[in-house]
Amino acid sequence: MKVSFDKQQLLSALTSAAGISQAKNTISTIEGLLFECPPNEEYGEYDGEKNNVCRISAFDLEKGLRMTVDCNISEEGTYIINTSKILQIVRVLPDGEITIEIDEKNKVTVKGGQSGFEITAANGVDFPAMPLLSGDRMFTIPQYLLRERIDETSFAVAVNDQRPAFNGALFKIRNGELTVVGCDTNRLAVSKCVLENSDIPDTDVIIPGKFLTELSKMLKDSEDEVTIIIGRKHIIFKIDSVWFFTRMIEAEYMDYEKVLPKSYMTQVYVNRRDLIAAIDRASIITEDKLGGNTKPPVKIDFKNGCIELFSISQGGSVFEKVSCAMDGADLTIGFTCRLLLESLKSCPEDCDTLRIRLNKATMGIVIEPTEGSGLINAVPDPEIFGDRALDVKEEREDDKSSFLYFVMPRRL
Repeated sequence: MKVSFDKQQLLSALTSAAGISQAKNTISTIEGLLFECPPNEEYGEYDGEKNNVCRISAFDLEKGLRMTVDCNISEEGTYIINTSKILQIVRVLPDGEITIEIDEKNKVTVKGGQSGFEITAANGVDFPAMPLLSGDRMFTIPQYLLRERIDETSFAVAVNDQRPAFNGALFKIRNGELTVVGCDTNRLAVSKCVLENSDIPDTDVIIPGKFLTELSKMLKDSEDEVTIIIGRKHIIFKIDSVWFFTRMIEAEYMDYEKVLPKSYMTQVYVNRRDLIAAIDRASIITEDKLGGNTKPPVKIDFKNGCIELFSISQGGSVFEKVSCAMDGADLTIGFTCRLLLESLKSCPEDCDTLRIRLNKATMGIVIEPTEGSGLINAVPDPEIFGDRALDVKEEREDDKSSFLYFVMPRRL
């Protein structure tokens, strides 16, 4: 095989695939990338122009990526090249044309400018069989909308939880709306948007959190669309010429709506950036950055129209005060600083003011945009608020997208 690439195009493809195949695996071929010059029907259908196109695939038996790169093919071939080695080599070669040549003994020669490297390859037949990239349900969504849903919820997805469903995010489609849910039992994140195509059938799938983290990196902040294809066991995201797919988690997700409180005793409006800054400073104490041996909670008092934060550890103490607009009962509650801070930082950048609703010190708090999220129907506690009408718009004027966070407290 002998083929020439533009360095930047090849580097872009290798970088996208590196997150999949660079992980250590007992099967050596999984640590490599399959180069098909040109695309070979034995490794999957290809309906494009095959002349001077190389198809590169990565697959770790759970998730995979397949893309095409323009090239100049002098000699055809299909080989597996170690991901880490070829990525490092291409990165350091000078800009311009890069030539990859593989002889009958599987010796790989990579040349660029006046530089050259030699490594080894494996035969393409040893690459694991990939699933068919097809499905019975398909829809499109702007990349920025999908990226927002992932970024607003993926932080709450559990890692290595014994309950498989919590290791992924629920993607739920109802009546032309996409709702994404992440939960690690300490916090719940919900993000919703309206899809342009309202004819999409009802769908519930759970996508692994680690895959969503990689997917978010590939999505652009643009109106360009990504095509989502749902198969029997796999879900595929087609972004331009890239096919990114994963096996879905086969489990039943919890009824998250039952977890959310239906009433509240305290309602607070606060500037998001001011609250983040205060909790960020408090984390110096709560996260042991001053040498404490324990991780104390941050104590938060909601009273007299302000939010007071306090924490003490063996390494020191901290006190913060943030102004807010408050109605309802005074309340003292404690939180793991990191869990609360990550939730606040995941709010959209253009959300300047947050609405926070609370009940008791043992119940979680709800964080929403000022105008509400449309994701929960909660009413004020009549014993606290009486018959007073609150200055809250429960009907959102712009319901194209929204979010809600529910964070559980810690015992003080």
